[in-house]
Amino acid sequence: MSNIQIFIGSPRKKGNTSYLVQKFINSLSGKLQAEINFLYDLNIQPCTDCRNCKKGNLVCTVQDEMQGLYEKIDQSDVLIFATPIYWFGPSAQMKLLIDRLRPYYGNKRLKGKKAALILPAGTGEADCDLTIEMFKRTFNALEIEYLGAVTSKAYDIGDAEKDHKALNEIQQLVARINAINETN
Repeated sequence: MSNIQIFIGSPRKKGNTSYLVQKFINSLSGKLQAEINFLYDLNIQPCTDCRNCKKGNLVCTVQDEMQGLYEKIDQSDVLIFATPIYWFGPSAQMKLLIDRLRPYYGNKRLKGKKAALILPAGTGEADCDLTIEMFKRTFNALEIEYLGAVTSKAYDIGDAEKDHKALNEIQQLVARINAINETN
């Protein structure tokens, strides 16, 4: 394993979500390559339930910047979904990405991949339960192995830097991914 794709669903490039992602990247083994994708920089259209992904090659036919993300997802070993919590759920841009994973339900190309979550929220872990459950169910349907969630009590910019529990969880997540990489 060597390729990690990180999807940031925050509009703030220097906010709590990005801070936690940078801590994650800085702790990775040198053998692992991580790439950040800022979803707010991309034109991702919503799924229109056209069902083209259920026919032929089992791919999405919507032509937008999600096509480039599909290539990155296909080549990745680990997917990290990092999003602030908005009203107990992921940001709108993150939800667009999740909805557009629909082709993978049919083509099974995510089977065996690993995924984890990084979720800053105003009151912390208590606000993350619905989002964690949504992702767990998505991962289960797509046959992705769930590696866990890092949650942070972070509302104002800079709050995540003071959240020692979240920073410890980042280290635990990195240790799991490094261990998986060493056994493969």
